[in-house]
Amino acid sequence: MHKSNVILFILFFLINIFNAQVNAQDQDTEDCTYTQVELGKEKHIALVRTETEMVDSFTTLSKGRVIDFSMVNSRGVIVLNIEIYEDAKKPLSPICIGSGASFSLKLQNGESVVLPQVGTRLCGLELESAQEGFYNIKNRGSFLITEDKFEALQNTELISGSLTSQDFEMYFVFKSDLYDDVNDEVISPSTYFKRNLDCVVNPTIIVQE
Repeated sequence: MHKSNVILFILFFLINIFNAQVNAQDQDTEDCTYTQVELGKEKHIALVRTETEMVDSFTTLSKGRVIDFSMVNSRGVIVLNIEIYEDAKKPLSPICIGSGASFSLKLQNGESVVLPQVGTRLCGLELESAQEGFYNIKNRGSFLITEDKFEALQNTELISGSLTSQDFEMYFVFKSDLYDDVNDEVISPSTYFKRNLDCVVNPTIIVQE
């Protein structure tokens, strides 16, 4: 091959690699969306909060439950927020989730990841029911995701989750496909952290000067 052709080939190859990297970065940026962003004095990202996503839902004639996840990065501290909405024909009592509570995740590779409760003690709320004869409540908790948990959560799909508190215990299975009727879309709860954790740990936000 002629020397000039070799140089052209190398340049073409390098340009393709650069374009692929740029496209990947653009794709990552498009995939990461936030409901809250706060900047520090030096325009660094001080806080980001992800959109709320439903990870579990079931309904019968007498009761129902919806579980939502969201995550926050506050100056490098990564927190998983859990909101649990329940409705039933029998009276429901809100509970408080505080010190000593934990959220355990079972992964498809057989590992288990335990997230401890973090922050202030959060107590549930009674909600007004839109359906006569039903009681509605919202319980919530916050759990710390430390750096040593990142790799396991990002690389492996979820099987189940178990929240344990002083007077409350909840278990549910992460489905691979779940219909979100509020947003009219099919989501994948089992890949929640694979899709969202890196967006929180490494926020993809362009700060304009």
